[in-house]
Amino acid sequence: MATSATSLAPKPAHVPPELVADFDIYNIPVGEEGPQAAWRTLRPGGPLAWSPRNGGHWIANSPESVFRFHRDHEHFTVAELVIPKMGQEYLMIPNQVDPPHHGEYRANILPLFTPDAVVRMGEDVRSLCIELIEEMKPRGTCEFVMDFAFRFPLGIFMRMMDLPDSDRMYLRRLVEGYTDSPDPERKTQSGIEMMEYIDRKIGERIENPGTDAISKITRFTIEGRPYTLAEMRATVWQLMVAGLDTVAGMVCFLAWHLATHPADADYIRSKIDDERAMQEVVQEFLRRYSIVSSSRMVVKDYTCDGVTLKQGEMIILPSAFFNLDESRPEAEKVDFARKNKKHITFGSGIHACAGALLAREEIRIFLEEWLTRLPQTRLDPERPPKLKAMPLNGAQELWLKW
Repeated sequence: MATSATSLAPKPAHVPPELVADFDIYNIPVGEEGPQAAWRTLRPGGPLAWSPRNGGHWIANSPESVFRFHRDHEHFTVAELVIPKMGQEYLMIPNQVDPPHHGEYRANILPLFTPDAVVRMGEDVRSLCIELIEEMKPRGTCEFVMDFAFRFPLGIFMRMMDLPDSDRMYLRRLVEGYTDSPDPERKTQSGIEMMEYIDRKIGERIENPGTDAISKITRFTIEGRPYTLAEMRATVWQLMVAGLDTVAGMVCFLAWHLATHPADADYIRSKIDDERAMQEVVQEFLRRYSIVSSSRMVVKDYTCDGVTLKQGEMIILPSAFFNLDESRPEAEKVDFARKNKKHITFGSGIHACAGALLAREEIRIFLEEWLTRLPQTRLDPERPPKLKAMPLNGAQELWLKW
């Protein structure tokens, strides 16, 4: 039976009462320090906690457990990545495939994101970025989410998949309905519509193949045989979820940061021609502004830190708990000179994001063009930002002036 976000699941007998925390991962109040800090501020005590919200699930609380559970395939499976559970109907390949089969599935999509492939896309990335900035520049203001974030990385993704730009916001709404809603019915309806769309596009590519990513996926093989239709669908679905959400959220956080930290904006302007310095800038921003908090399902009963997790239970691994670990000095501050910039913004281990190189390139190009083509931006004081803290952190509205 589906469980709504507002209802409370009964506490399982094996969960100690002191570990229960009324923590709703889809409704975290965001303060001045942003969504990532909101996650950390509300972190329950102890190494593990159990929330009765969204069907009931565990929360990994320590930086060590968040990092370790990402890589622990003996006790945790990626077969379920969404809370509440959605089942195998909406499987994503390769992110929801465990070893030993994961490696070959992942190897198939990696050629889409090699350094050479990213370099070839770089010209498109830069030209679209410049076009959007120059279009906005004379206005002296923008609503960044709709005017830029949902047009820049999403536009590159649509070109990569050879999908019409007119479908961009429709697909974005479907992904948002699946990833951001705690309502199983809305998740299911969004998934159904997306699968129908994907099936149409796969059919078109099989009938009339091209050089785009979907066409390439229709020609993938596994263990010496062609992909089944279900495997094609699951691979396209994986790219849809990643390409229509994560980088858009990241550039929103960067635009927000640059508008509220002019000294950081000046520093980056002074380093734009320094490749090494720009790599450090991107790395620190990725550490500070994590997007995705992954979930896992318990494979078999597992006792950790004196607490037993039962087979089939879900656990969320909040990336902010690792990235903003209190052992790092002033973890919530962006410090480009910071020595320890280690992060799990792209995940960790074998399931780390295959498109991370492209994401870094898009972020770097955004910083270069945004900071050289516009004067110092600032927030519109009459329209405060609307940021969201949930399994996929992001922005709903961000008004800027210059």
